[in-house]
This record gives sequence, structure tokens and C-alpha cells, in this order.
Amino acid sequence: MPFPGTKIIPDGWSDHHRPVAAGGMTADCVIERVTDGPAPFPLPEGWTGRTLIWAGKARIQELKREQAADLAGQPTESRQYLIQLPYLDLNPLPELHVGERGDLVTSNGTEYMLKQRMTGSELWAHDFIAWENQTQQNP
Repeated sequence: MPFPGTKIIPDGWSDHHRPVAAGGMTADCVIERVTDGPAPFPLPEGWTGRTLIWAGKARIQELKREQAADLAGQPTESRQYLIQLPYLDLNPLPELHVGERGDLVTSNGTEYMLKQRMTGSELWAHDFIAWENQTQQNP
């Protein structure tokens, strides 16, 4: 119980801490949207149906939720990641698409598809769950 006349979480708490969260984002990333035709995966070299919608820093962490299956004789493997993007006025993040046609985040040569947006009442960063599909990508 807080002292009389005080709050457990003061006004502006999230705004005050957003630069701290952004300071831990060290990976360069770009976010693209598939804008033309169906999304074949993996996307072929030279695919022109993408539009750059944002570039900046991110924090990416594997969530240790690997999934493997054998669908129609084709082994598949996907991994889930937490992708944090800054919640700052300096480089505002546009509304991103998630789900089956989620936007594509590329960082350090790895491509992730945004699958889910995580929300809450005290937001220090934009949090997303993304998948990396490793099927037929590695020799």
C-alpha cells in the first residue's frame, strides 16, 4: 500500500524508462512489407514485392520454443523470437502487420516474420513474437 497521496506507479513511468530500454537495442534491423503477390517462403533472391517501412535498432532474443514437424514428407523447423523495437518519438514505429502475412524483420542476415504483438499497460518498448522458418534454408 503506497503512502497517502502517492501512487505505486507514478505518472510518466513508461515515458521515463523508454530511453533505457532503447539503449539496450543494439542490432540494426529493417522492416519490410510484402506488397506484391503471394509470399513464397523462403523469398527468392531479387524479390521486388517488398516495401521498406522502417529501419533502426532492435533487441532480438530466441525464446527456446523450437518446433519441428514432418509435413507431407517435408521436415520443417521454426524458432520463436522476442523482437523489441524502440518506443520513442525520435524514430516512430508505424503500425506493423502481424500474423499470416506479418511484416518481415531482417537483422544480421536473418529474416523473421512478425506473428504476434504483445501489449500491456506500461510499455517501455514495442514487443513482438516472430518466427524464423529454417526449412530448406540450410544445406
